[in-house]
Amino acid sequence: MTPILPPLREELRLLPAAANRDGSPAWMIHDPVCNRFYRIGWLDFEMLARWSLGSAQAVVRAIHSETTLAPDESDLQALAGFLERHSLLRIVSPSGVKSLSERAARQQTSTLTWLLHHYLFFRLPLAHPQAWLARIAPRLAWLYHPSTAVVVLLLSLSGLFLAARQWDVFQTSFVDNLSAGGLIGFALALACAKTLHEFGHALTATRHGVRVAHMGVAMVVLWPMLYTDTSESWKLANPRQRLAIASAGMIAELALAGLATLAWSLVADGPLRSALFFLATTSWVLTLAVNASPFMRFDGYFILADLVDMPNLHERSGNLARTWIRRQLAGLDEAWPEPLPARVRTALIAFALLTWLYRLGVFIGIAVAVYYMFFKALGILLFIVEIGWFIVRPVVTELREWRARQDAIPTLRKRAMVALPLLLVVAGLIPWPGNLSGAGWLHAERQHLIHAPLAGRLLGLTEPGPVRAGQRLFEVESPELQLSMYRADGQRESRERELAGLAGLPDGEQRRAQLQGQYDKYAAEAGAFRDELARLQLTAPFSGVLVDVDPGLAAGVWVAPRQTLATVIDPGSWIVEAFIPEADVDRIRPGDAARFYPAGQPFGVLRGKVMEVDSTRSTTLPHPGLDAGAGGPIPTHPGHAGSPSSRSPREALYRVRIQLEEQPAAAQVAIGETRIAGEGRAWLPTAINRILAVGVREMGF
Repeated sequence: MTPILPPLREELRLLPAAANRDGSPAWMIHDPVCNRFYRIGWLDFEMLARWSLGSAQAVVRAIHSETTLAPDESDLQALAGFLERHSLLRIVSPSGVKSLSERAARQQTSTLTWLLHHYLFFRLPLAHPQAWLARIAPRLAWLYHPSTAVVVLLLSLSGLFLAARQWDVFQTSFVDNLSAGGLIGFALALACAKTLHEFGHALTATRHGVRVAHMGVAMVVLWPMLYTDTSESWKLANPRQRLAIASAGMIAELALAGLATLAWSLVADGPLRSALFFLATTSWVLTLAVNASPFMRFDGYFILADLVDMPNLHERSGNLARTWIRRQLAGLDEAWPEPLPARVRTALIAFALLTWLYRLGVFIGIAVAVYYMFFKALGILLFIVEIGWFIVRPVVTELREWRARQDAIPTLRKRAMVALPLLLVVAGLIPWPGNLSGAGWLHAERQHLIHAPLAGRLLGLTEPGPVRAGQRLFEVESPELQLSMYRADGQRESRERELAGLAGLPDGEQRRAQLQGQYDKYAAEAGAFRDELARLQLTAPFSGVLVDVDPGLAAGVWVAPRQTLATVIDPGSWIVEAFIPEADVDRIRPGDAARFYPAGQPFGVLRGKVMEVDSTRSTTLPHPGLDAGAGGPIPTHPGHAGSPSSRSPREALYRVRIQLEEQPAAAQVAIGETRIAGEGRAWLPTAINRILAVGVREMGF
């Protein structure tokens, strides 16, 4: 019996589209109710053109006789299935109503699923601007003239050139605006830039005869973003016109960024310059870093889809990636969703995998930002939701699909799928040896810092190199101290002469006691001044090597009290002070092997053994080079420069002393990474404990 074709919906429109990559013609089916477009090929068009014949046999026979195509009834059935899945057919039978009801029931989701989906993305239409756009579009036709583009480009390049010449000021402006007021300014600039961006899309679409259904606000992970509905641009057969609509927003925003940069370079400091800075930076960053990305449904995605002539790029690449995973992991002999060349299919699969990773990273980054910038409870909730949505949900859905098709999975793959999780659990419970890492400070075990005890002028200094015990290294003079010593000696000598002249005087014995006391006082002061002057002769406390001599020192230079001049080290013994996180310190024992990798020496490695592990956390860092504020590897609490608080590690770190078995090639202090072969530990219990520890720590929010 010849099957009767179900009728098409009367409101559907068939529009010509750009030719396929192989040169064959293509068309678009426009569903005006849902405002959706479906691309079809030559054969599908010929079958739809004869759909009114009523039967599959009649349609096939007509195509055979009137065209060079040779379809069969299976092709027509496949097209009918496609039309039914997308609700493009009229419902004229009870079976059709039942099928539609069943499909609607399958598409219904739970309240939780609905909330999760709309938390990630939903739209709020705010305006229907078509009539207004039709009125103003002719008046703004000059914006699309080539001369306008040339002028804006030249002005933007001039702005970039002038900004580059005062790049330090530009950077300083960015740092200065990282405040509450600055954030408000960036938000206002963002609103202005995105408004211009969306009007660029809307005006260009209107210029090419595309209806702008509505404009509004899209919420992406609760972050508001303006949007313009230009979905009808798919009815344009010219791909260059679609590309112009897709790129208009970015072009408008880049033009704003370039002109704002030029104006910022020319105006004086003040509120106007700050506003221009906000406009420039916001437009540059968002256009290049966000809108240009093809991994989200922003402008970059639609531009890429037009360039490769592949509508629904995300959906099609995602279907290919899921099929590839099923073929590779489950061994399912599943047909590819669409016939494509091998190179194109591989590129689309890679694109889908990158898209999934990119979106996961973006949304987790938003959760982390909310955690640190707003309040922790919401950040933790967002993190859990995104892990569940982007990792757990797809994995569970895919496993359900594999379970439904388990009869088609090869036996060997089934066994592997059962054995692999068990092996992972077993591997997670086995204590695996591993290296523990932390920042380290290399220095000689025996070292002595040479300080200037008093303020004075440098008379002489010793060049870096070997020194012997007692050797004079620095000679410092203090004219003020010498003057005080000369005065004390003068007073002492005066009292000494007076004492010698008391013999024979009637009151000599009475005055002797007074003068003797003054004599002793000035003699003591002169001795003290001599001792202080002797301290200015800085000598080596032991035989070793003089290193780290202040490069600003020279004869005649004045030095401050307690100023570090150099260091004397014993080159025969070197140690490393490593700082290990609290979670790993209990895995370290004295005698464990260790390696130290000095920074800036990619092939340098020094071996040693653990000597001692501190029982309490380190409250300060022993060397300023370890502080992240000075470019070091350890983040510290904010504090005043030079204060102890400025070197207080944020994380709980424990000091581990390591005795090196060899001397470094350069006898000098170095900062680097330390790796210790600590006690083995199972990673699964460790991961669980860390997750629980974070949860317990953050319970107070």
